Amino acid sequence: MPEADQKFLALLPALGAYRSLLCLKGILPGRTFFSHFNLPIIAADGAYNLLLEKGIVADVAIGDCDSIRAPIAPQTRKIVAENQDFSDFQKALKFVRENRLSPPIILGINGGYIDHILSNVAIFSRTDAVAYMPPNVAMVVRDRLALRLPLATKLSLFAVPFGRVTTRGLRWELENRELHFPEYNSCFNRTVAEQVAFEVAEGAIFLVIYLENIADAGSEGIELIH
Repeated sequence: MPEADQKFLALLPALGAYRSLLCLKGILPGRTFFSHFNLPIIAADGAYNLLLEKGIVADVAIGDCDSIRAPIAPQTRKIVAENQDFSDFQKALKFVRENRLSPPIILGINGGYIDHILSNVAIFSRTDAVAYMPPNVAMVVRDRLALRLPLATKLSLFAVPFGRVTTRGLRWELENRELHFPEYNSCFNRTVAEQVAFEVAEGAIFLVIYLENIADAGSEGIELIH
């Protein structure tokens, strides 16, 4: 199993309890990743094809279903939702909420065209889900979050669209700092302690954490731990 997958699985219990895997038509983890979960797999339209290519059959395929090329497996529930006022991602989120499968772990949020990625991130920022896009994990912090991370872990904080945040354990600490997207954010920060904390007093923060060691100018003076 890739190192990033292992680190994500180790970090997951500290992030919360999740009730489904919601897959989008982006870059998905390998098959071994899915074997570590006993959760329903929800495919948003064309993600069904990508899962089949990995030998994985989704429990539910939902969307306008115009991108599904392969025959739907007998064990897959197909839900055709043709309302073009909402994306397939939004339709899948509505399904998981209505069926008590929320919050989900969202996979495949990245990959493809930039406008598609931005749309996915905008939708994700209004959820309580976690997104895994190897080697990154992302979440929205609206109050407090404490995590144990290896020294020199690279991370970024973006407001969605406003947030006032205090951090502990970062190389460039934020002290009751107001972040505004797109004007002011904390991109490519680093951990200098194994215990890091984020406290959001107002608004919300989109937190992106790297799950692989990255040596660059920002890591100088900090010992990278594998």
